[in-house]
Amino acid sequence: MTDIIAPTRSALRARARAEIAASVIAPYYGLDAAIAVNPLVPSLSAGFAGAIAQAAPALGARGALSEGQYRDLLDSGRIAEADLARAIRRRRADSPQGATDRQLVTRFLTRAAPPPPRDRQPLSALDDRLARWCRAALAPEAAAWPVPVAELGFFGAWRALALHDATLPREARRRIAALPDVADRALATVLDRTGVSEEEQLAYFRAGLARLPGWAAYVRWRAMTSGDVDIVDVLAVRAALEWALDEPPATPNEGHSDDESAARALVWQEALESAPHRRVLEQIGAHTGGERDGSAPRAHLVFCIDPRSEGLRRHLERRGPYATSGFAGFFGIAALMEPLAATEPAAACPVLLTPRYRVAERPAPGAWREAARFVRALAVRRALRSSAKAPDDLPGAPLGWAEVTGWLLGPRSVARSLLAGRAVRTGRPDDPAMSVPTLLDLDSALTPEAQLDTAEVILRTMGMVESFAPLVVFVGHGTSTTNNAFRTALDCGACGGHRGAPNARAAAALLNTPAVRVGLRERGVSIPEATVFLAGEHDTATDVVALADLHRLDPGQREAAAAVERDACSAGRDLAAERVRDLPGASPRTPASIAVARRSRDWAQVYPEWGLARNAAIVIGPRSLTEGADLERRVFLHSYAPEHDPEGTALETILTAPLVVAHWINAQYYYSAVDPDVFGAGSKTVHNLVAGAGVLSGPSGDLRLGLPWQSVGTREGLHHEPVRLLVVVDAPRERIERIVERADVVHDLVHGEWVTLVRPGDTAGEWERCTSVGWEPWHLPGAEENQGEEAA
Repeated sequence: MTDIIAPTRSALRARARAEIAASVIAPYYGLDAAIAVNPLVPSLSAGFAGAIAQAAPALGARGALSEGQYRDLLDSGRIAEADLARAIRRRRADSPQGATDRQLVTRFLTRAAPPPPRDRQPLSALDDRLARWCRAALAPEAAAWPVPVAELGFFGAWRALALHDATLPREARRRIAALPDVADRALATVLDRTGVSEEEQLAYFRAGLARLPGWAAYVRWRAMTSGDVDIVDVLAVRAALEWALDEPPATPNEGHSDDESAARALVWQEALESAPHRRVLEQIGAHTGGERDGSAPRAHLVFCIDPRSEGLRRHLERRGPYATSGFAGFFGIAALMEPLAATEPAAACPVLLTPRYRVAERPAPGAWREAARFVRALAVRRALRSSAKAPDDLPGAPLGWAEVTGWLLGPRSVARSLLAGRAVRTGRPDDPAMSVPTLLDLDSALTPEAQLDTAEVILRTMGMVESFAPLVVFVGHGTSTTNNAFRTALDCGACGGHRGAPNARAAAALLNTPAVRVGLRERGVSIPEATVFLAGEHDTATDVVALADLHRLDPGQREAAAAVERDACSAGRDLAAERVRDLPGASPRTPASIAVARRSRDWAQVYPEWGLARNAAIVIGPRSLTEGADLERRVFLHSYAPEHDPEGTALETILTAPLVVAHWINAQYYYSAVDPDVFGAGSKTVHNLVAGAGVLSGPSGDLRLGLPWQSVGTREGLHHEPVRLLVVVDAPRERIERIVERADVVHDLVHGEWVTLVRPGDTAGEWERCTSVGWEPWHLPGAEENQGEEAA
């Protein structure tokens, strides 16, 4: 058969529909920088209800817990009857007036509930074949032989190899040979041959992508970044295989939910969220005004807004006159960071931003020999790792390599298994900034004007424009774990899934620059000459805090910094004692600081820490709003001083960037919990790494999205509570309204009910909620109060 040349117009139309079909799939960023993202973020404008009714079912997934799971939570008391009754009154217009809580709940429970969702269809042989090709083409180091993707493209390389694939029938290979070698033309050809009309194409494409949503999401990311593959390539291979093998096309997923079941889920979900949201507001209400005695702070520490920092801030403030603030952990430095001896720079900023400059780390004057030793040691470690992995790329080599090295590495492996985590490393993180005197070359990266502008934005956004402490410390965070594919998911999301120390160092260096301080003074921000900015890092797996660049301080400043570091590490030990109670398998006989350090070094540990599990709220306001409150490590804390932001510029920055990142994190944990089969990554115990792309559950199949089960649950069930984010903003009503209406993403989050935005009411202890129809009083009485009213 001669080549079939599809008309260009048909190919362009097929491409356009394919890209529309893929628009419901969020990009997946891989494991090298595992960024949290709402997996349904392309459907943000449809609202949370639309995600339950349409967007999630389109991927064969649930957008909320099942009816049975909600009922179990009601039976266990986790959902209070009074909270469910209140949600029914608010969301069900047909609720009878004057009915008691019990009557409303009984009526709601006895109404016909939607059928349970059907199980997701298992992968077919065609799905598995396509998944294997995705793995070979997109993670070539995992392929058994070289694939010519760079030369021929994703589809062209598949077609070239398929012609010689003995596992395909001869007739199938003949059909594939007749196809054009360009993806969109081949796709249009197959559509024409199989009779898929233009009206049917969108549903056909979406059904095909829903069979392998993980690979589809990864391809979307590759299309956005390297551009070496796009969704048309994947659909063209799938369509060609279906036609060549006479396989039936993928069928659209039957919705797990319709509008009525979505409406029920919204009632249940609101009831589920009442208790954790009420606890946050009760804690804030009980401690508003703070507990400071009015003395000047010994130091001011600026932490990432991450909920894990909330616990450290709380324990540190109890240890002395310390002031703390919260700021997105990239600290306003949107840069490509190039650490000393790095093989390539990393984008250390939220994925919402594009790095504006490149900051390189250099040895400090007089530290060239120390830096050279560090670089040589690092090169040796890299060479050893590379040589250990090299045989994996050669057929048959791993067996011979095991024979040669087994006598040497075998005892080490046995020791690591039997004594897993027993050797606890102390001291600073394995980072040149913590062991070698270095500096960040800001002058080569930023013009003097850019340095001044960046410094001003940092200070004004966090409201730090007066009353500076003698020592101000930017504390980034990262995690130290062993044998953990999802390590970067525990690092700083605001730093693009990297550790936060480099950004903290850059921000501190910027604000120590004399010329920057002179410029800030001219702009109305006067930093005392005695004030020094420093950087540090909180290791969230061990709760050790280490300060950087101490070599730049004079003896008096170094002594003050050492005292801060000691108190911060003491606070970390208190936090470790608090955290360890939640970690599966922790022994009460082992001191907490030793227990968490051992977990971080244990190569068999699947629960090194809980990350951001159980996150439930973000508070945007001054520390006086939350100081002294125990927010249970469930709350993002972003500092904001409304009195220093009359135009709302800083608040708009916070609501359009840090809030969005917090929502993405909240949504990723939510969806990984409500449907771990589709939106989660499965169990770590059966993971098979696919280069930096992600993991498979077992030897083949779809790339797994989201978080592993060990990030959200245990054998006993869910640890994370799948609740939407409560957003507490301490700002004037009109200021918030302007931003909600002007910024599309904030409008979608608030009016689409992805988040619940409240502000303090005009009377102490009262709150009001921002809704699509205006502000309304928001009062969450305890369940006991409702029961008392009903009994009366």
